[in-house]
Amino acid sequence: MTGSGRARSVRPSSAEIDEAVLDAAAALVARRGARDTSVQAVADATGFSKTGLLRRFPSKDALIDASLAQCVSLTEGVHRVVAAFTADDADRDAAAIDGLVDLALSHPGWAQVVLASIPPIADERLRPGLARIGDLVSDMFRIGEHSALPRRARVTGALGVLVTLALTYEAETTADTARPLIVDVCRSTLGYRSGT
Repeated sequence: MTGSGRARSVRPSSAEIDEAVLDAAAALVARRGARDTSVQAVADATGFSKTGLLRRFPSKDALIDASLAQCVSLTEGVHRVVAAFTADDADRDAAAIDGLVDLALSHPGWAQVVLASIPPIADERLRPGLARIGDLVSDMFRIGEHSALPRRARVTGALGVLVTLALTYEAETTADTARPLIVDVCRSTLGYRSGT
């Protein structure tokens, strides 16, 4: 508090600004593709000037590359936690859902990128980054092209539920209230008993 009794606002750090800009860019790239995502569109979505963004990211390609790199890095972070669960699939699935729900709630652009990472990936420019994210998520749930169809369908359904609810909850509630519901619905979709 300041002497006048007002709380001072805390300005975001440069790293926090970059993270928010990259998440907004990821959302646009996931929806529009690389070709149709402009620096101006990212500026409009974030409230920063195009000139300011170009000081941080020297080109549209640098901005897109950095946004995908951030999404891959965030996914790798959850993957490292999930990889510690080597034996029990139920515990591994729970860790994956918990980590991915938290990630989707804190990074809505990442959530949209996850949807775009489901094959076939149409945008050649985005294919390597999106494929990496898809591979990491598939490995978290131990699914591949030779996995049984019911398991693949449940995982795909859980991811769809996760992303849809994480991107739409704000009209009705807070992230803290939405989180346990999203986790529960995802686990139910995977075939586990409901916790709520």
